[in-house]
Amino acid sequence: MQQEENRSLDSWTDSEDSRTASTASLVQQQLKSTPIRSGSRVGPGLLLFPGTAQRADQRRAAKEHQLQKSVSNANAEQDASLNRRKANSIRSFRRPPLWQPPAIKAEAEESLKEEQEEQQVAPLPYLAKLQAFIIEFLQGSSIHGFIYLAKFGLNFLERMLWFAFICVALFSIISLSQRTWQRFQTSPMVISMDRNKLVWNTSFPSLTVCPHKRIDDIKLEDYIEAHSEKFEDEDDKEFFRDFIIKLASLTYDNLETLPLNKSYGIDSSDYLSLLYELKWPFEPEISSGAAVKMFIYETQTEFGICHSVNSLVARYNTYKYWRSGDWSLLDHGDRVTVHPLDGEIYAQIINLSTAYDVYFHGAGDVPSISKQRYTFPESDYTTVELIALEIYTNEDARAFNTKQRKCRFQYEADEMQTVPIYSFGLCLSECRMFFALRVCGCVPHFYRNILRNGRRLPICGLEGIGCLVKIKREIISLKSDKYKINCNCLSNCDDSNFFVQSYRSRVWFLGANLQWGIIDYPKMQLRRDVLFSFADVLVYIGGLVGFFLGCSALSFTEIIYFFTARLVRRMFCN
Repeated sequence: MQQEENRSLDSWTDSEDSRTASTASLVQQQLKSTPIRSGSRVGPGLLLFPGTAQRADQRRAAKEHQLQKSVSNANAEQDASLNRRKANSIRSFRRPPLWQPPAIKAEAEESLKEEQEEQQVAPLPYLAKLQAFIIEFLQGSSIHGFIYLAKFGLNFLERMLWFAFICVALFSIISLSQRTWQRFQTSPMVISMDRNKLVWNTSFPSLTVCPHKRIDDIKLEDYIEAHSEKFEDEDDKEFFRDFIIKLASLTYDNLETLPLNKSYGIDSSDYLSLLYELKWPFEPEISSGAAVKMFIYETQTEFGICHSVNSLVARYNTYKYWRSGDWSLLDHGDRVTVHPLDGEIYAQIINLSTAYDVYFHGAGDVPSISKQRYTFPESDYTTVELIALEIYTNEDARAFNTKQRKCRFQYEADEMQTVPIYSFGLCLSECRMFFALRVCGCVPHFYRNILRNGRRLPICGLEGIGCLVKIKREIISLKSDKYKINCNCLSNCDDSNFFVQSYRSRVWFLGANLQWGIIDYPKMQLRRDVLFSFADVLVYIGGLVGFFLGCSALSFTEIIYFFTARLVRRMFCN
């Protein structure tokens, strides 16, 4: 038993490299606590060979010395590693105390570290939440293809391929939807033909009569006598008579005929009031075979003082309406219409008493300088036969704006400056007036010079009329290479166009009479219908979205829900 202990001790002491401070101290303590008894057998060589015990003691002493030396070296190394601190026990060697920094410096570094973590690490949870939210949306979306952008098990190339497919689908939807919307904005209407002539009524032709005689000779002589101080001699009075007569008949066609050498002390702003003061009493009478009574109204046109029959806009151009400063709508009654079952319907103007010019037009229009006119003498009984071509607009078209349907109703007069209703002829008249104002700085006297906003336009005097002579062709045609003319006048949504089929005249001893009417009723009528409504746009675009992405209106509702209420709850609420 003693031999086994010695052998174990030798095994511990022979391996110097494997000893540490703790193990060396343990070995030293074990050697000290185990004395060698004299009666014990050290080894078999002690009995056979003399001097063996002495050599064993020497070897043991050498080993003890070497062990003590190694223990001292290990303790020195351990003290150096522990900042020269003396070890008190085995526990101090096993668990050396950690170095603690000063308290103030540690708190400063801790606060700095916390600030850096708040700046760098704090946003990471929100980004992670947002990323998880987007993945959740893509995986649960009802839009086709979105699930493959966040599906597990797909590599990067597959995700990019699906992303490309989705981009192509979105591009196709946007491109085709833009074409559809452009079509809805530019041409949603279509003009078709209606041939059921027994269903509709036809408007009776309206006309405007402009007598050649405008000035009453007796009133003119009275004016000359009352203002005799303005005239030097009889020739001067004769020149004044010619000036007033030509001023009363002044229009764009005969601007150069007006004498421009003398104004006779008459201000240009008084031209119109003077002409109405000296006008000839033209009072024709009208009769018709229509069921509705027709009225004739005096009106101011680009041809001077005229009279209109069966017109819905003539009363807005009367001198009385202008002078009153009124902008309200008038009760002009309904337009006169006829039906094929009514047979031949004529209207007649009698007691004309002078030669005259006639302009045929629709009830919602006015005579224009660019339209054809007919001149008849004062001694003939004239019969005019006309044919009609009408166009009317479906009531559903009122939901569209003027740019879409390319026409205006009478109540759409927001851009009109001189009348409270819209008419294509009135719009062209205003365009000519403003073109003359832009070029010459004044307007002719036969226009209403007070605008709706209260602005008063200057009336052209002799110098201004001389300027109008130079541009009269551009004013009549509203086309110019030198000036930019943009009238932006749209046609009437409900319009009637009349064309003279034939006319005949015979000498009549009772004076000039005019008879006109419709002999052949129209067998065709144009109708402006809605071809592409907003509901069609929704259906078309919805079909494109469903075809390319397989989604519906609820899919867009889902997107709105996800990125509003659900996003706020996921990001800011637990």
